[in-house]
Amino acid sequence: MSRISEKRRTAVLVRGQDGFTLVELLVVIAIIGVLVALLLPAVQAAREAARRMQCVNNLKQIMLALASYETSFKVYPPSRVGYDGTSGSPQSRVGHSSLVLILPQMDQQTLYDMFNFNDGPWVSGETGWFAPTNSNRMALAQRPSCYVCPSDDSKPFSERQIDACTTWNVTECMATGSYANVAGTIGAGGNLTDAKYNNTGVFHYRSRTAITDITDGLNKTMFVGETIENHTGDSSNLWHKGNRETECHRSTANPLNTPPGQGFCITQYGWRVNGAFASRHPGGANFAFGDGHVEFLSENIAFPVYQAFSTISGGELVDYAE
Repeated sequence: MSRISEKRRTAVLVRGQDGFTLVELLVVIAIIGVLVALLLPAVQAAREAARRMQCVNNLKQIMLALASYETSFKVYPPSRVGYDGTSGSPQSRVGHSSLVLILPQMDQQTLYDMFNFNDGPWVSGETGWFAPTNSNRMALAQRPSCYVCPSDDSKPFSERQIDACTTWNVTECMATGSYANVAGTIGAGGNLTDAKYNNTGVFHYRSRTAITDITDGLNKTMFVGETIENHTGDSSNLWHKGNRETECHRSTANPLNTPPGQGFCITQYGWRVNGAFASRHPGGANFAFGDGHVEFLSENIAFPVYQAFSTISGGELVDYAE
């Protein structure tokens, strides 16, 4: 063997013992980075698909509970119950929502039994929810997982009320949720008395809607949709509290995913409340219909179609494909 060949063989052996060169290592790292960049969106999409499916299951469970309630009482529950005075004196002004009323049908009897229906969430003044004398304080702090969409990253308790909790020196703040009743088309920007008593959907104040009232058809009528914390600016989507244009009581007066403070808004007391449905899912939100099926509606859905889905007897001819 020549000395040149021997030197080459030695160089090859030495290189093999040293491992990767710096250039080769950088190439490998770059390839791994490209693979991660390609795979990460797919992984995130798969996770969102799983969260969206769980959200669909939550809504289907709520619809089964509403159907069971209707079988027992021959009507669907109202969006809220309780006296609705206008003063700040001790009273049950902002009543319990339908999501409280169907807790037994949601296999949440223990939580249902914690509520005192002779006392509302708001018992006196602006901070009455947190007063130690509020008999519902412990119940209001509960957050059932069946009322929370996994994609909803809202804080479990209302941020805007933490100061009031501190004022009253209590640890239980009011829990948030991800779903709201569909009241109809009348909302922010319209007559609030009509929105309260004469709305066009299944659920409104002390409503007693029967299946026979829903002449548009159960499969064409939205019952429950998604919403997110503070989407209305002053609202924090408290699942147990029904109020006009806030919490778990919303309308289609504004398009789906209307940003906070935009569109038609209630401006009393300096509010900018628009009452819109919304979600953290990209591009739209899930809605449960009266026959139990759940549809993902695009945020670009034609507004007349969106509103038609929220009425019970509008007689509209609806044609929608996602």
